[in-house]
Amino acid sequence: MNLFDSFSHLTVGYSVEQIVIGYVMGVLIGMTGIGAGILAMPAMIYFARLDPVMAIGTSMFFSVLSRGVGVAHHWKLGFIDKETNFFFSLGAVPLVLLSSVWINRLKETMPPGTLEFDLKAGISFVLFFITVYLLWDAFKKNQSDLYKCGDPLTVKQRAQGTVLGGVVGAMVGATSIGGGILITPILIGVFKLSSKCVVGTSNLIAVALTLVGSGVYIYHGNVNLAVSLLVVAGSLLGVKFGANIANKMTNLALKKWIAGLTLASFASMLYGVIGR
Repeated sequence: MNLFDSFSHLTVGYSVEQIVIGYVMGVLIGMTGIGAGILAMPAMIYFARLDPVMAIGTSMFFSVLSRGVGVAHHWKLGFIDKETNFFFSLGAVPLVLLSSVWINRLKETMPPGTLEFDLKAGISFVLFFITVYLLWDAFKKNQSDLYKCGDPLTVKQRAQGTVLGGVVGAMVGATSIGGGILITPILIGVFKLSSKCVVGTSNLIAVALTLVGSGVYIYHGNVNLAVSLLVVAGSLLGVKFGANIANKMTNLALKKWIAGLTLASFASMLYGVIGR
């Protein structure tokens, strides 16, 4: 598919629908750092009506554009840990490139229905454990609400970040999901960042990963440029609004929002697998 062919199939109703969806996702992305993959991927399939691999590529491209706005805003607010970003990306960027190439080649050889089911089932399995962890972390007793961001990393944290970054990179390249939903528990559990710093740092890491991955999908003709731009148009105001909300919330309240969104995402993916 030519990158610009998608514009010839637009209608007014379809275009408005994508803009509204983009605004909702923008608010959630700016507020929690989660959403560009785990919300965009189902939206691209069920509302934009794209095939699974096209949905992955399109949601990746959307993530690059929408999160860029959020990154600039969180950088200004001081909610990005630069050292954590470096070591996480060190492992993640090469793997997102490799897995993106692999999925695009699979599309040429596997039946579409089989590939879609396998992707949804694998993602649901991973999301189950992430949801359990985040719910436990959000509601455990005797938590500190102190803000920590930018503390020097230990040698162990650097090594763990690079290895786990590789795992997340592989998942993002294969599904477009993971930019926030998988990075978040790692930034909380391994790097001990506060929720506000988690939101900003996860957004910056996700931009780097989806920039590399979407380039591969564009090369293979698996990005719908029209849908991406419409959803981004709706998300621009939403991302800034969500970031401002996050700035006013306590660390513990933001944790609960992130956990709740993760639970909803897991439920939607599980429904997609069971309701096949």
